[in-house]
Amino acid sequence: MEFFEKVWRASFLRARRPVEGVLLDESAARDITEDVFDRLLSRFPRKPPESEFTSEALELAADEARARVAAARRDAKDPQRHHDPSDRRYDRNLDLDLLQDHDGKHGFREPEWTKLDPLLRPFGFQVLARKGIKSHNAEDVFVDTFAELARPKSSGKQAPIETIRVFEEIIPLFTRMLQFRAIDWRRRQSTLKNQPNVQHSYEELTEAEDHAMQFEDPGAGPAATVGDLTFDEIYKQCEECLDEFEWELVFTIYVAQTATMGEIIDDPAVLPKLGLTPKDSTSKRRRVLNDHLEPALQKLAKCLKS
Repeated sequence: MEFFEKVWRASFLRARRPVEGVLLDESAARDITEDVFDRLLSRFPRKPPESEFTSEALELAADEARARVAAARRDAKDPQRHHDPSDRRYDRNLDLDLLQDHDGKHGFREPEWTKLDPLLRPFGFQVLARKGIKSHNAEDVFVDTFAELARPKSSGKQAPIETIRVFEEIIPLFTRMLQFRAIDWRRRQSTLKNQPNVQHSYEELTEAEDHAMQFEDPGAGPAATVGDLTFDEIYKQCEECLDEFEWELVFTIYVAQTATMGEIIDDPAVLPKLGLTPKDSTSKRRRVLNDHLEPALQKLAKCLKS
């Protein structure tokens, strides 16, 4: 019960604030969380791995909350509905329905787009300044990235602006896109100094099936790359990287923090999974636990960088 209570509280908080800048009232968040738990508990006849259950609960709570906010704004014709009054990053939300409206042939032509550029500029140029890109170079990278928001992927998928549910998601979406553009720009500048005209374009590197990839910023540490990811997002991306026991260890020690390493090696249920017995010394138990944890963390880091 202690585990489920912790996940319930975490899911409730995620439902209240599914995105920075969105705030649902407690009653709505409680309804969403109860619905999520009803669905998950009816789907699993037995208790699933804690990491899997937590990931799904958090993801479902956030998805349902975003859907509820989007529907409420559409019904009330009020883009500000459920916007966090303490969020002062910009003056007002724009109408996401208008931003996503297009006629197919002529693209996104709503006047609402003219308001989006000045709203995103402070966030965008702050990111570019941290990457060391300034002046007209920063303007070029910003404009290219802004245009990409409305550009459908070559594979026929939606344009990035069509992938979000609430307006507040536009800022993290755009800054991530801008970071990739900035990294690509710096790589191209470096390439031009040595081997002109041999580097692939951003679109080729991110979309072409034969070598699609994402870039790691060499100037950023792990926190800069992974810090914005929630546990459910990490689990969704890296689920197959670790086996069930490795997820159990990582989740228990680093996510739920329901047990210390010392408590883990004293748990009779865990010892057989580590290939240990109660007769083994504490130092051996700790060494074997580290031998399981370190490779798991390395695999997780490698997955997140890929």
